[in-house]
Amino acid sequence: MSVRFLWNGRPVEARPGDSIAAALTEAGERQLGADRAGRERSLFCGMGVCQDCLVTIDGVPSRQACMTVVAPGMDVRRQDDAAIVPRVLPEPRPRIADAQIDLAIVGGGPAGLNAALAAAAAGLSVLVIDERGETGGQYYKPRTTGYRGEAPPDAQHRRGSALRAKAEAAGIALRLGEMVWFARRETDGRFDIRTSGPRGIARILARALIIATGAYEMPTPVPGWTLPGVMTIGAAQTLVRKYGTAPRGRILIAGHGPLGLQLAAEITRIGGTVAAVAERATLADPLALARATFADPRLVADGVAYAAGLMRHGAPLMRGWELAAVEGETQAEAAILRRIKDGARRRIAADTICIGEGFAPQTELARLLDVPMTLDPRGIAVPERDQTGATDIDGVWIIGDAGGLGGARLAEAQGLLAGEAAAARLGRTPAPAPGATERLHKAAAFQKQLWRLYDAPPRAAPEDETVVCRCEGVHASDVREAIAAGARDPGAIKRATRLGMGRCQGRYCLATAMRLLAEAGEKISADMLFAPQLPAKPVPVAALADEKAEWSGHRESHPGARPSSPRTEPLGATRVDLAIIGAGITGLSAALFAAQKGARVVVLDRGRIAAEASGGNAGSLHLQLLSWDFGGKAVGGGDLQLRTLPLQQESIALWGALEAELGADFEMAVTGGLMVAESHDQIRFLEAKAAAEARVGITTEVIDARRIRAIAPSISERMVAAAWCPGEGKINPLAASNAVANAARAAGVIIEELTPATGLMAEGDGYRIATPRGTLLGDRVLIAAGGWSAAFGAMLGAPIPVRGAPLQMVVTEPTAPILPCLVAHADRHLTMKQTADSTILIGGAWTARTSAAGQPLVLPESLEGNVWVAARTVPAVSGLRVVRSWAAMNIDIDGAPLIGALPGHPRVTVAATANGFTLGPLMGREAAHLALGGNTRDGLEAFGFARFGA
Repeated sequence: MSVRFLWNGRPVEARPGDSIAAALTEAGERQLGADRAGRERSLFCGMGVCQDCLVTIDGVPSRQACMTVVAPGMDVRRQDDAAIVPRVLPEPRPRIADAQIDLAIVGGGPAGLNAALAAAAAGLSVLVIDERGETGGQYYKPRTTGYRGEAPPDAQHRRGSALRAKAEAAGIALRLGEMVWFARRETDGRFDIRTSGPRGIARILARALIIATGAYEMPTPVPGWTLPGVMTIGAAQTLVRKYGTAPRGRILIAGHGPLGLQLAAEITRIGGTVAAVAERATLADPLALARATFADPRLVADGVAYAAGLMRHGAPLMRGWELAAVEGETQAEAAILRRIKDGARRRIAADTICIGEGFAPQTELARLLDVPMTLDPRGIAVPERDQTGATDIDGVWIIGDAGGLGGARLAEAQGLLAGEAAAARLGRTPAPAPGATERLHKAAAFQKQLWRLYDAPPRAAPEDETVVCRCEGVHASDVREAIAAGARDPGAIKRATRLGMGRCQGRYCLATAMRLLAEAGEKISADMLFAPQLPAKPVPVAALADEKAEWSGHRESHPGARPSSPRTEPLGATRVDLAIIGAGITGLSAALFAAQKGARVVVLDRGRIAAEASGGNAGSLHLQLLSWDFGGKAVGGGDLQLRTLPLQQESIALWGALEAELGADFEMAVTGGLMVAESHDQIRFLEAKAAAEARVGITTEVIDARRIRAIAPSISERMVAAAWCPGEGKINPLAASNAVANAARAAGVIIEELTPATGLMAEGDGYRIATPRGTLLGDRVLIAAGGWSAAFGAMLGAPIPVRGAPLQMVVTEPTAPILPCLVAHADRHLTMKQTADSTILIGGAWTARTSAAGQPLVLPESLEGNVWVAARTVPAVSGLRVVRSWAAMNIDIDGAPLIGALPGHPRVTVAATANGFTLGPLMGREAAHLALGGNTRDGLEAFGFARFGA
């Protein structure tokens, strides 16, 4: 009974039902690939969260070894991110017809299945969705048909089998192997749920939603924890309980809580070797032990039996010890343990080190739905809910460990109560499950006493040399340096270091970033969390791609503030020569140039540096007109957009000069840019555009398919011509904005983040600006607030014709070089480039949505349409996965920048770009010149207020 597949060309024998990770573990293989920096990757979480176990299967990259079942003849190869050559996938998988149901339940573990049973019994139509191939969750995961062990299923297995049988008998509808990548509440109160799986993309409309997605382990980062051979306790437990295999050699378990002992017992039961179990708790509180025993004597008896079995096998249980570091060159070789009470250390040789010190709820769907969050003492987000799992969002319940660790017993009882509550909300009269409330209270009481027994001091903050972001290789020292340089929330740390930008989307590093901020004296709160991610987990481009109709113009928005806590300490200055409202690239550049002229400058921003349009753009340096800025789609006919091009050319040169002057790395490159065409009409459009650009001094050449392929072989053969502009390029807006901000500070500028300007009024020869931190008097004012500019004009009774336009971007996982230049399309909204981090950044002014509070949020329909154009233009993109997307409030004027004195207020200057990041430093320089009393330079008159009749 075996299944044969290939691993790097070598035959490997697997058992039926094995995951690739299980089969390779049994074969003694650890190293599954390397990240783009060459760091080796291996199995880590074992449940599809960390994205460390990616392999290439039959030419398709980024398949999760822990979640993919072996099939006969599979060709599986290690995946090195720096060398990924994405396979062009066939046409997108089919879109399954929309399903309309009463209740959707995401997660088929103990909580989800019990909720389904209760709701179905009350007459609701119920659908359970789970990304695993079977129900049961992490706790009740079933054995495979090829399970290697000989011992009969234990009580935990039997309970899981019984629960699955009840669900089957009740006819509960299941969608297994499908991952929910998006959820939102529609205006009619229904929930729009999008899934991706082997059958294709599906959309489910549900009247109520229960989230039962469970939790994932959160090990404490220590030096060496990213080495192959280090995995979570849960990953090892899956290998043992589901597949009957364990890593070869000596296994050391280091954790906090009862799972370590259970794992040790299960490993020895199938013949594995446990070197030691290190437990942070001393387990020395007899009263807590007695109370836990009273609450659930059977579970305590299980724990005692596990400890006794460990002693029989001669492995020490080291109470009061914790993992301090992992030693090894290319893989784990030894654990360095530290005794908590006195710091004593001990080295224990081990081939595999299993770690786990708590859990984090899987909150991605809850956050997409705006469920309120709190932070636990570790800095981990936990949804707010009542004992039935009900949240503040009508129709949403979060149950089991998805709302905080409570164990299987609590999850089962809470599932029954949530299912009944959902049925009652939808007009049914459920029969209460006998004793469910009592069982919930009993389980909660047991958990309380259990964690009193397992009480241990909090962990120390990670040492500087510790990698805290597994995906991007960010060290604790990098985070501390960013904080010292002014980063005051995780988003700012992310922009400065790339922490949280990898495939796991910040799941393992965000809490550590919070911890390091608290260490630096910052008050941390849930409103500091990263923005919710869409997709909720990485999804293949080919699965998401869906053609959308083209359009012209932007969706206007009245922007609001992102959730934040304004600072309260007094301002760093109360009177200045120039007060700048807005810390985007225009405001920051203006501050730098004004300070270099000797002006005293303060910059105010209600948020963080470059947190909206300046940090949320695609980083294109445009020198040719985009397709929607010329011809029929162009706002106002396109004349002003055309006249902007010489300014963009000058600004690109200024970017290069600034990079050299500041000694910074903007990741800037003038690569040239292609705007591709796939029809004769589009070719004529490009020819007319190139002729117009030539009239203003911009070199653009229409080239044929042969030359396209010579420049960028990955461009689709559909593309028969292109406009080639050699002066275009790319820049990292985060790196550039931070460098300009740092230079401005060095020149004496005070940048006041989280400091909204709540009032602006003339006073004498200057202006008074009100903030929550006091009043700022400015002799002159520069309004560089992007989409928020109109509000400040209104304070002075002078309209500013600048509106917000919520736009979004998409980024893929890293790949081998496939895009040497900027790419756009002659008749589609698209910009594409490959970043210095090897990812593909996809944009093109696709519309985002605006929340009720005025914040930009990613629109899934725009994401689908954007990646469709990208894959049509560069087919290899279809073989990559979308890792994340983001939305930012961009600027909508009339297609051209605005710069000049505010009518009626000659000492107030307004500067706003409509050309992305390209014009930032030029607009800043000229705005500073005007704000300090200079005259408008030649070529800028057309971009003032006069064109609006002011």
